Amino acid sequence: MKITNKVLSLLLIFSLFVGAAGFIPPAHAVGQDEDDAYVEDSSVIIEEDNDTDAEEELEEIQGVEESSDEGALSEEELKNIKITAQSWDRGGFNGGRIGGGGSIVPKPKPSKPSKPSKPSKPSSKPSLPVKGFKNGAAGEKHLNALVGGSGHKTFKEVKVYDHKKKAWKKEKRVADAYVKGGSAIHESKVGYTNLSNFVRKQVDKDVRLRKEKRVKKVKWHFFKSATTGRIGASKPLLQYLKDHKISYEIHTK
Repeated sequence: MKITNKVLSLLLIFSLFVGAAGFIPPAHAVGQDEDDAYVEDSSVIIEEDNDTDAEEELEEIQGVEESSDEGALSEEELKNIKITAQSWDRGGFNGGRIGGGGSIVPKPKPSKPSKPSKPSKPSSKPSLPVKGFKNGAAGEKHLNALVGGSGHKTFKEVKVYDHKKKAWKKEKRVADAYVKGGSAIHESKVGYTNLSNFVRKQVDKDVRLRKEKRVKKVKWHFFKSATTGRIGASKPLLQYLKDHKISYEIHTK
């Protein structure tokens, strides 16, 4: 009789365990869309997977000093100027040394009127690599060639609200490509970009620069990453750009 009671007790415990287990909700796998929705929530601070943002954030927060003077000459332009000066010193471009100590300079012959030259065709746009850009620097270089930019442009003391620290700050804004003539700045993003706290501040800084008339135009560009194979931006980021009237282009061709 005692053995029977033990068996009944074990069966009762087993049945109760099975019954309780039936009420345990099954594990739910998080899909890609739900994961994106979590990542893109404004209250969640994450590190973006964009190839350029890590370097840009260090550049803007730590403050890599760059010249903010407009019209600064590049190394290549300075080199060309030196070559030009040396050419003149060796006798000018028309031959014969300048100021040659009493040498006779022949009178120039009257030149025939030249025919009007045909207008030159605009140079073709630089081609995109099929596999994408290896890093952010390569994307920035391509962007400058595409828009006729002069390289980075650093704007100081840009007022912006930091959603992570819940405070107003004055920070730098380093534009990836600066076009002097039209006073336009362009932002390059290589890889897929989310609306993180850092990216949000970049948009807000661009809006502030435009509002204060420190720039006239702003445009964002998205390029494919050869490392991740991804391109573009999340829906919240694209909507944030639209809401702030900043044009953008996803370069697929």
